[in-house]
Amino acid sequence: MEEAAVPQLLTEYQVYVLEEWNRFTSDPARPEATLDAASGLDVSRVLDIGCGAGQEMLPFIERGAAGIGLDPAPETGSMRRLLPEHRSVTFVRGMAEHLPFAEASFDIIICRVALPYMNNKRALGEMARTLRSRGRLLLKIHAAPYYTHKFGEGIRRRDPLFSIHAARVLAEGILYHLIGRQLRVLSGETFQSERLLGRELQPLGLRITGHMRDTNPLTPSFIIEKIL
Repeated sequence: MEEAAVPQLLTEYQVYVLEEWNRFTSDPARPEATLDAASGLDVSRVLDIGCGAGQEMLPFIERGAAGIGLDPAPETGSMRRLLPEHRSVTFVRGMAEHLPFAEASFDIIICRVALPYMNNKRALGEMARTLRSRGRLLLKIHAAPYYTHKFGEGIRRRDPLFSIHAARVLAEGILYHLIGRQLRVLSGETFQSERLLGRELQPLGLRITGHMRDTNPLTPSFIIEKIL
């Protein structure tokens, strides 16, 4: 796919989501990996949490599915023009902890590196509630190495605030793993791990069934199925 042109007078948020759009649409491996993760599933409704411009939904929308993009940003949906030919796309401003949708509304839920900034228990509970039986959650997270790398980057850049933020996230993530509660007092951000996710997902009737092709030690990507 060709990259979208950059209009003038874009906000900082719009520049960011346009860059993410161009990264996705210029790399054929990305949509292929998404479709591979949904292999064997009949997909008619998709929810993208932390949607940006909605590019993660494209592989399903282009095959006839209806897509809803949800994001807390005030400018959510402002880049709708990137999807002019897709009438089955809706953008909603909202929080994953309080999804404004009925139970079992979606066949696929996509959430890529947005969970670290959420109340994990509430957000995962809402994802489980709105996902249909045997539906799949495609989840990408920040693992601890993401923040240890960020801590080192702060030292190399001589930017102490960069390193301090990473250290705070690591501290909160360690406490989350040890005591089973996400405190959100130091940074409002945390890292996750496969072990922690397994602990949070099991009571919700969700389980990790595989990894997406773009998984890596810093930002693992999971295929999660609703088994109830």
